[in-house]
Parts: sequence; C-alpha cells; structure tokens
Amino acid sequence: MRKFSLWLLILITLLLQVTLFSRIEVAGIGPDPVLIVLVLVALALGPVVGMLFGFLIGLSQLAILSTSMVSAPLAATVVGYLVGKYGTKIMYESYLVQFLILILGVLIFDIINFAVSSPGQLGLILVRFSLGSALYTAAVGVVLVVFIERIVGLRLIK
Repeated sequence: MRKFSLWLLILITLLLQVTLFSRIEVAGIGPDPVLIVLVLVALALGPVVGMLFGFLIGLSQLAILSTSMVSAPLAATVVGYLVGKYGTKIMYESYLVQFLILILGVLIFDIINFAVSSPGQLGLILVRFSLGSALYTAAVGVVLVVFIERIVGLRLIK
C-alpha cells in the first residue's frame, strides 16, 4: 500500500506541476511542487524513503515532463537523502525551519543540476534563477503546509 501511495503522490505532484504551478510564475520563476513534496516526504519518512522517493520522482520528472535536466534523478536523490538525514535532527515542526529547509533543498537541487548541465555559468544561474526559485518554492510550500494542517486538519509532519 505504501508503494502505491508514493507512486500516486508522484503522479499528483507531476500533474500539479504541469497544470496549476506552471500558471503561477512571477517574472519567469515558478514554484517547484516536486521539491516541495520531496522535502516534506523526506522530513516525514527519513533518509531512505526520501532518497528512494527523490530518485523515483526525479526519474518520473525526466520521463514524463521531458525535461532537459538529465541529472534530475541524481539531484532529487541527494536532496531526499540530505533532508531526511539532517532535516529530521532539528526542530522541523516550525514553519520557519521548513521554509529554510525548502530553500536549501531547492538550492542543492539546482547546484547539482546546473553543475552538470552548464558548469561554466553556475554562479550566474544561481543568482539569476535559483535564489528566486528557492524563495518562491519555499513560500508556496509553507503556505501549502499551513493550509493542509490548519484548514484540512491533516498533520503532514509529526
């Protein structure tokens, strides 16, 4: 049942990425629901599940969305492991801490992806694209967590 739930979560996340989240871009920068879900899964279920989920969602993203980021499975695997391993050692129940963990997750993901795809322009890409994307993704992620926990009444992270 748990494997089915993870696959269903991957499918829903990718559908949200191509439908809803692609429409709320600001200045060409949009939130990344894949990383939001990846970070929340890794925080809730630990490094092994975070790493596995990261690999599966990165591979699915590569296959379904036809992204040019061939290093997406590697980057998502690393983010899932690191967040699951080290994110659970701090007080991640705080929304501010979740915001900061999401920012770090996006930045690590982008550093790995852009180091592989365009290593000569890594610094420029991080300043122009990744910082804004990290802040936007983290803000949307925390708003979603607050909405789900407070309005829907479902506790995402125990």
